Amino acid sequence: MVKQITVTQSKPASTNGVAALDRAIVILDAFATADRSLSLAEIAARTGLYKSTILRLANSLLRGQLLERLDDGRYRVGPATFRLGALYQR
Repeated sequence: MVKQITVTQSKPASTNGVAALDRAIVILDAFATADRSLSLAEIAARTGLYKSTILRLANSLLRGQLLERLDDGRYRVGPATFRLGALYQR
């Protein structure tokens, strides 16, 4: 089952958050349990975000090891997500 998340590009930052962080979370949420990796186009289709926005935010997620970029250019969830998941399970 393909996960579809809808985000409005021009949506202003919520009064209780930061728009860039909200969009980064949407990118991470685009990955389903069955996904080994996603292409930029697949992430864009699932989130409704522009590819340029995804690329910009993906760079920050890559630095934080929340995403990994594979040799073929696809993305997968990074090792930092597993560390955070382990902390949650405690």
